[in-house]
Amino acid sequence: MAVKQAPKLPFDIQPKQETITLGNERIGTLTFPVYGDLTVNETAWLQSNGAEKTAFSFTSGTALKIANLERVEPIVAHNFVAKVLAMAMQAPGLELTEREAEWSVKHVRLLEECAINVLEVTTAAQNALVTCIIRHRLEGMDGWTLSDTSRLPSEMVEQISEFAQVEQSRGTYTNAEDQVEDLKELLGKSLKEVTTNEPETSTGEPSTTNAKGFTPETKTSAEADSDSSPVDTSLNP
Repeated sequence: MAVKQAPKLPFDIQPKQETITLGNERIGTLTFPVYGDLTVNETAWLQSNGAEKTAFSFTSGTALKIANLERVEPIVAHNFVAKVLAMAMQAPGLELTEREAEWSVKHVRLLEECAINVLEVTTAAQNALVTCIIRHRLEGMDGWTLSDTSRLPSEMVEQISEFAQVEQSRGTYTNAEDQVEDLKELLGKSLKEVTTNEPETSTGEPSTTNAKGFTPETKTSAEADSDSSPVDTSLNP
C-alpha cells in the first residue's frame, strides 16, 4: 500500500529549497535540507528526549550547599559557582575576589563535581540535537538513536551540531561574545549578573588567584562515549 503524500500548501512565495553538505572525504559526507529553523516535529522530539536535569539544576544545587556552609545568600553563592565554571571555560573579563578565591580552594570537590555534571549535560544536549537532525532530515533514518550518534566520528558530530545550532537559532550565526553569553545562560546567570552582583571583599580588591587550573575538558558526544576516564578538573590554588 502506497504511503499517502502530505498535501502541499498553496504558497504565494515558495519556500527556498536549500541543502548543505557536511563532512569530508575522510569521514564521508551527508547532505541535509536547510530550513532556517527547526520543524515542529523536531522541537517536540527534542523536548521528549532531552536530559531530565539542566546545567542550572547542578549549579543551583552546588550553590545552595556552599551558601549553607558559608552562611551567605544563595544568589551570592550561585554567582560564585557560575563565575568559576565560566572562567574554567575561558570566558574573558572575570576575576575571583579574595573571598571567592578562598572558597574555590575550600570547596574544590563540590566545584569539580558540578563541572563534570554540567559537562555531561552539555554533551547530552549536543548528542540529542545531532540525533534529532539525522532522524528527521535524512531519508530512512527515523530509527536513528542517541547511541548511534555516539558512535559517529567526533568531527562529523561537531559539524552536524554546528549546523543544527544555526537551524535552532533560525539561521542566526553567533559571534564569540554571543557564545560567551549563551554559556552564562547555560550556567544559570548572565555575565552581567555575575559581575554586578559579586560580593565585596574585606580589602575591596579582587584576588589575583583565578580558576584557570579548574578546567573541565570539553568533549563531543562521540568522544565522551568512547572515553570513560574522569575529566581533569583540578583546581590549582
